[in-house]
Amino acid sequence: MKQLFDQDGATSAVAAVLDRSDRQAPSGRPWVMANMVASADGAYAISGVSRALSSPEDREIFHALRASADAILVAAGTARAERYRRPTAMAEFADQRRVFTPTPAPRLVVVSRSLRLAEDQPFLSGEGVEPLLLHPADADTSGVPAGVELRGLGSGGVDLQAAMRSLDADGVRIVLCEGGPTLLGQLHELDLIDELFLSLAPILASGTQVGILGGGTETIRQLSLHRVWEANGFLFLNYRRDRQGQPAS
Repeated sequence: MKQLFDQDGATSAVAAVLDRSDRQAPSGRPWVMANMVASADGAYAISGVSRALSSPEDREIFHALRASADAILVAAGTARAERYRRPTAMAEFADQRRVFTPTPAPRLVVVSRSLRLAEDQPFLSGEGVEPLLLHPADADTSGVPAGVELRGLGSGGVDLQAAMRSLDADGVRIVLCEGGPTLLGQLHELDLIDELFLSLAPILASGTQVGILGGGTETIRQLSLHRVWEANGFLFLNYRRDRQGQPAS
């Protein structure tokens, strides 16, 4: 993977992703990273899933991001479409030597408004920590299958700001959000995204699944380009929010 830009100096993609030292969480909540893949025209999925947009290098960054996070935040719809499983002990990379060492598995945190979970969801069982299911506090939880820890936050929908405070109280310092676009858009509107990893595939896809932030309210927030890598026509972009002088969210 060829590095094209790094504002902090030359660093391999994997080493940069795994480095937690420069991700300082704002007061009262974790540092929030978002990771998405998109086609050159902005499609985030093909036939409902992102797999066709990915590449070996994209998956390498994907796994390194997971190894650097304490929790993986995902919407229930994305977890269902992508057949999410419970994260187990993660593989940590040692730069270009590809030496793997075990790191603690991040906890899967699923956001669901409707609480309609099929009992065949892979994350409901298996190895790994029991996932945390965030839901509206006024929702009926009687039909939720076993295999998750329920946590009610908000009325009518999940209060994501309260969710971040709750995860912070759990000791979570870095959250990785893997979508989908609606959840990512909600985090964006609340100014809860500190860092974005965007893999751009050399593909034109068209279709209706376009826009990594969904179709929410237009909200402009300035990003700073932090790092760029390239491999086989794919661009791997790393942006951060400049929060100097800004109050914590």
